[in-house]
Amino acid sequence: MRVILAQSLPIAMLVVLGFALRQARVIDSGLGQGLARLTLYTTLPAVIFLSLARARLEVGRLSMLALCGASIPLVLHRVAIAVSRWMGLERKVAGALVVGSLVTNIGFFLLPFFQTFYGPEGVSRLAAFDLGNSLLAASYGYYVAAHYGGRVAGGRAILLHILGAPLLWANLAGIGVNLLGLGQALPEVLAKVLEPLAAANTPLAMLTLGSFIEPHLKGWRPAIAAVAIRVGLGFALGQLLVWGLGLRGLERAAVGMGAAMPIGTVAMVYAALEGLDLGVAAGAISLSIVVALLITPFLLRMC
Repeated sequence: MRVILAQSLPIAMLVVLGFALRQARVIDSGLGQGLARLTLYTTLPAVIFLSLARARLEVGRLSMLALCGASIPLVLHRVAIAVSRWMGLERKVAGALVVGSLVTNIGFFLLPFFQTFYGPEGVSRLAAFDLGNSLLAASYGYYVAAHYGGRVAGGRAILLHILGAPLLWANLAGIGVNLLGLGQALPEVLAKVLEPLAAANTPLAMLTLGSFIEPHLKGWRPAIAAVAIRVGLGFALGQLLVWGLGLRGLERAAVGMGAAMPIGTVAMVYAALEGLDLGVAAGAISLSIVVALLITPFLLRMC
């Protein structure tokens, strides 16, 4: 445990630094969003592509991990709907709660830990798990946000959201290169571009994540409910899948830890686009990040 804490501490400190820079107004909300887009379109795809291209892959195992990544948020989504009705939440508050259950922060939060502890092989398994999660968030998650915002999301809009997801193309390209046996023979110029980008992912992603933490929790009841569902119940479902599927090694780590990760920052984007309660969305995201930071060292030891 001491070794895990020693390796986790620098990653956590980057999140704290990102938060401190936001409070000092070095990073404002606009810059934070810009850093998030930069990470999403450059460093994250580079990590995922290189890991998948160079890993030892079994397509059947990757498909199973992707299905796990999609199935957990779907179950949490049904629970969140029931909880929002039981709490008697107004529609826009309920929308922020329900969307939060459908969007999991894998790439920004957990992937840097996997880079540090498990290397490219671990990242390849986590990328497969996140593929299912990301596709669900980009399609059904967007549809649910539009529904609670009082608008019907058309099939064309949903398709554009899916096709515009850079992590989808990084996954497909990495798997394709691997299956063609070209992962260890990438052109030198391409490797020299992608490897520094991949190395920059951990500091950039964690600084960005820290800049999204809001110190003042608004709408604390629905925010706490969202975190309990996304992190607490997500963890329980992940452990159930690990046990039911008999997962071991890196697959166990990807599902067991990925299921308990915080609410993704894209939930904030959906809330802003569709007029959901931004205070509840921001509070739930912030609280879930803090909780995940506290429990991740224990998850690393467990998984």
